[in-house]
Amino acid sequence: METFNFRYMLTLSIKKITIFIFVFIITHQIGFSQHNKHYDWRPFNLGFTMGMNYSMVRLDYGDLENNPRRPGLKDIVAKPIPGINLGMITNLKLADMWDLRFIPSVSLQQRNFNYKINQDSIFLRRLEAAYLDLPLLIKFKSQFWRNHRVYVMGGGKFSWNLSSDKKVKDDPDILKTEKYDHSIVVAFGIDIYGDRVKLSPEISYSFGLPNIYVGENTNFGENIRRIRTHTLLFSLNFE
Repeated sequence: METFNFRYMLTLSIKKITIFIFVFIITHQIGFSQHNKHYDWRPFNLGFTMGMNYSMVRLDYGDLENNPRRPGLKDIVAKPIPGINLGMITNLKLADMWDLRFIPSVSLQQRNFNYKINQDSIFLRRLEAAYLDLPLLIKFKSQFWRNHRVYVMGGGKFSWNLSSDKKVKDDPDILKTEKYDHSIVVAFGIDIYGDRVKLSPEISYSFGLPNIYVGENTNFGENIRRIRTHTLLFSLNFE
């Protein structure tokens, strides 16, 4: 993989987000004591989203032990590492309680793969990626309760891995993945209506449909049949 300093980008992005939110709060004087419905009267809204993701995978194994290229392989465990999501919200009102949302975002993700060789040997590889996520979602909102509305969402997401895999092609010890993925997305959140902004804490879960594993010319090609992505995302939406 091309040099991609994931930790540096993660730290830098978190600092920028913190500064941006502080300036945003000060300049816009956010208040949540007033019940405002004008956000939902508009036919079209814009906003931004930021969040933390946990990128997991589902591994379907073949025969782990009978691998002439990697003898003694006992297990492969994928561990999610927290990453960040940054994106823009576009919201189209369909009806009083229904919206159509398109949320293009960049998702920095990392997974650690632990290859257990024999009994005590652990071989660690990191799989880092920068995805461009393009989800299209339908949002259903409840009736107002004070200055809150609960909502659920569902839809689909197309993802494109922007990071280069130039060196990955020549590394037989890595788990190679496809550049593109598509997923089903479900989400739950709460709209909190303020005087100048609507804040929405949200939890979403996406599960990939295709097999993204590429097993050609790797030491683990005979041990893994399928890899499917699963991502848990905690986010804050501002509109």
